[in-house]
Amino acid sequence: MSVRDWDLRHYRFLAALASEGSIGAAARSTGMAQPNASRLLEQMERSAGFPLARRTPRGTRLTDRGRVVAGLAAEVVEAAESVARSVGALEGGRGSLHLCASLTVAEHLMPGWLAAAQQRLASVTTTLDVGNSDEVFDRLRSGAADLGFVEGPTVQTGFRYLEVGRDELVVIVRPDHPWAHDGAISPDAVASAGLVVREPRSGTRQTADLALAPFGAGARFEVGSNAALVASVAAGLGPGVVSRLAVQAALRASRVVEVPTPQLRLGRVLRAVWDAGAPLPRSARDFLDLVNRAG
Repeated sequence: MSVRDWDLRHYRFLAALASEGSIGAAARSTGMAQPNASRLLEQMERSAGFPLARRTPRGTRLTDRGRVVAGLAAEVVEAAESVARSVGALEGGRGSLHLCASLTVAEHLMPGWLAAAQQRLASVTTTLDVGNSDEVFDRLRSGAADLGFVEGPTVQTGFRYLEVGRDELVVIVRPDHPWAHDGAISPDAVASAGLVVREPRSGTRQTADLALAPFGAGARFEVGSNAALVASVAAGLGPGVVSRLAVQAALRASRVVEVPTPQLRLGRVLRAVWDAGAPLPRSARDFLDLVNRAG
């Protein structure tokens, strides 16, 4: 080992030895056991090629050369602490958070999360953009958003993710539709029906297409929002596939009826996503902690 291999542990200990006056006290102030501190000093003296300190009955006294090296070590420690303070200030001073969420998450989960953030992250100014799942990835990729939320079946390459919840799609019809009274409906019947669905780049559509792909496909009537989908089904356009989160109010009001489809795999994961090439800002990490606590 050479002096070039010394790290902050070495510099901190030597600076502490100069201020504390004994190996034991320096060890305590730097969080080391005294035997380890003694071995560290011996290691530093071997690599330096001269004594840094002399042990006496009254404590440990730095040599003249030791005092010079200890003074330089204190400068190294202060420089490292200055870097840490500056990085912390830059990160902690970021008072804004740009979120982007797919429609289902934005309409049915984000309002509660934002209300909690207003109470617990009062120093952070939060903005929310809403789009389909692919648009969320586009905004994250361009740097226009710090943190995104999607419900699609896959995560695009170049992103990290964290599961924040689960949802499922349901097949719905208006109350006077024949399926409302037929019991369970087969996947083939659902796939071949003229379904009302979300647009192709939405997570809801991607999940539905993946589940129905083995059973073929009939005509599709595409709409751009969950509300438009539910309204279209209630108006009689045809059966629809939509998030359970998005249709709860309409089901309670009996505007539409859920159709059992036990053979279809319509569950999905809700995820927070962010650029894998950059660390999450502190405000985004704090928001994710808040989302996890919300369950």
